[in-house]
Amino acid sequence: MASLNGSLNGGRATDSPSKQPASFACVVCHNRKVKCDRQDPSTPCSNCAKANVECIYRAPPPPRRKRDRETNGSVSQERGKYVRRSAGFDENPSAIPRHHPAEGDQWTEARKSGSGRMIMKDGNSIYLDNNLWTSVSNELPNAADVLGDGSDDGTDNFAQDMSDEYAILSTSTTRDIITELHPSPLNIFKLWQAFLENVNPLTKIIHAPTVQQQILDAMSDLGKVSREIEALMFAIYCIALVSLQAEDVEKSFGESKKALLSKCRRGAQLAFKNASLLRTSSSVVLQAFMLYLLCMRSFSDPHTIWTLCGIAVRIAQRIGMHRDGAAHGFSIFETEMRRRIWFQLMIIDVTSAQFCGVASTPFPATIDVQPPMNANDSDLDPRMTEPAYEKPGPTEMMFVLARSAFGKWLLRVSNQVESSNTGPWAFLSSSSMSLKDKDKTIDELEAHLEDRFLRHCDKSIPLHLVTAMMVRSAICYTRLMAHHPRQYQDPNTRISQAEKNVIFENCLKMTEYTDSAQNNPVVRKYSWHMVNHMPWDAIIFMLSEMRHRTDSEEKGKVWQLIGNVYSGHIKIMSKNGPSPLHMAIQNLIVKAWRMYIEECNLNHRTPTPCPTIVASLLTNVGGISSTQQEDENFPAGQHGAGLQDQSRHDRSSSQSGLGAENLNFLLGDSPQDWNEWDNLLSNFQGSFTDDATYL
Repeated sequence: MASLNGSLNGGRATDSPSKQPASFACVVCHNRKVKCDRQDPSTPCSNCAKANVECIYRAPPPPRRKRDRETNGSVSQERGKYVRRSAGFDENPSAIPRHHPAEGDQWTEARKSGSGRMIMKDGNSIYLDNNLWTSVSNELPNAADVLGDGSDDGTDNFAQDMSDEYAILSTSTTRDIITELHPSPLNIFKLWQAFLENVNPLTKIIHAPTVQQQILDAMSDLGKVSREIEALMFAIYCIALVSLQAEDVEKSFGESKKALLSKCRRGAQLAFKNASLLRTSSSVVLQAFMLYLLCMRSFSDPHTIWTLCGIAVRIAQRIGMHRDGAAHGFSIFETEMRRRIWFQLMIIDVTSAQFCGVASTPFPATIDVQPPMNANDSDLDPRMTEPAYEKPGPTEMMFVLARSAFGKWLLRVSNQVESSNTGPWAFLSSSSMSLKDKDKTIDELEAHLEDRFLRHCDKSIPLHLVTAMMVRSAICYTRLMAHHPRQYQDPNTRISQAEKNVIFENCLKMTEYTDSAQNNPVVRKYSWHMVNHMPWDAIIFMLSEMRHRTDSEEKGKVWQLIGNVYSGHIKIMSKNGPSPLHMAIQNLIVKAWRMYIEECNLNHRTPTPCPTIVASLLTNVGGISSTQQEDENFPAGQHGAGLQDQSRHDRSSSQSGLGAENLNFLLGDSPQDWNEWDNLLSNFQGSFTDDATYL
């Protein structure tokens, strides 16, 4: 029996009852990721004793039994045989008949570089770089056998019982009639204009002149629109509605944003079902899906979006988007659009992974896509035979190209420094690169972005202003990550004041850019893109550090900024209930504000007016706040949205383990304290859902 147990536990025999039981960390030490020194079961460890909390031990779950490899292998082999038989392949290779393209069947095979193969027909394409598919594709009678998505245009059947959650991934071959879900022609035109104004400048994955003509043609008879264009139209409706303010939708469309978006979402889901999303080889369907992923940030959680983004990446690889079109026989126009799509998809994938707290997907070395051109849509035409002239100054592509340039730098440097796939940001907190070298490469990045983009920005132009905000905020965030306290492995490391000043300055700038992006009327139309981005690291560090700052004017500015950006975010918490992250930050805000007031009183200085959100927290937040008003500086009776229910906060604080007794890491700046904040950030981002009820 011992040998069997040993084989199931990596070759180690299971301990007998007479042996010393395994030593586990207590719950508190495990959550904080610190060493637990408890020796006697009757006494708490030093960390719990210091925090005055109960020291609880829980044994980890037993290891999973490894399944028999031989059994798994046979199952995999049988599954492979079944798949091949289902696809029409005989297990006997000699039985596979050879076919040649039928006469008059015009399709193109492009095979230029690498071992892969590109097959194209009628605007669709598929890239085959698997040895099996590359070899067997020669045996197929025509391109349709490879490019076919399995759909059938013959049968129309409205499936009312298809749920919203699964409609988008359905593989049904029947087509749902969704003509009635389209807005009126007038409203279609309004949504298209909103898309052009608010969304297209930040994405640039469609050629606006071409799509506009396609929409106009479709509006003449919506019953005859192709499945691909219909999916794109509904995706445009959805993202356009998300980009609009609720009051603007009500005024312009005579219907609530929530109701109209719900209807368009349903149409989009059924349109993707009709277009056989999971089997598509159409770049138009991929464009539609990418736009839909962007609008999903307003009504779905990050993990769902990240998972669906993986589907989009697989579709793109199936189509061959990861191989540059110029080397595979695509036209100049198609090549440029494919480059735009691929680079934007990489941005969506990286940002969605970041929201989930995970490393982005490592992509194969075979990717050879060149960056998009710095050219306007008016410079491109599907019939063009000569490359467009790439402009040296600002174009419609400014925002997209700036993000792409930053992403390329991040991947290049991370690949040079890191050998493990820990994500493109990992090198900034890694000891494999000195802080001096990090600062040097960030300085080079800033100089490059300044020369290529920022010096051309006209702040009176909304797209230029939002580009400048994004670039400068990204540089500040990069410096923050390079200097962040969590980079120090030793929990007893004390950070120098000069280092703290660098971090604080960049945190302050990041929060200023966030405040401007949220409240500047010039870029209001782009707020849909920025509403989900909160500078949590910056806010946490500034609140923790302010007790050490001596500049009263600086402190007043920080409190005003935190009040602005956090009050705008608090509505999200009010819908879903307070998360552990919100509870911790609210307690941190209360503690920091009280210290600020005490300091002002001691030094006989007039404090800055109390932000409304802070006043609300002083009255309502559970755990450490008092029931009495702290000072006449905050007006009684002012309450932030969603902070009325005292008992609800108390319960949430208790359930999440974030009562006053468990918040000892607040206002700390050690790496150990930042591990606790990292856990809260990861848990919050994983559970955060910006539900459509807010729209």
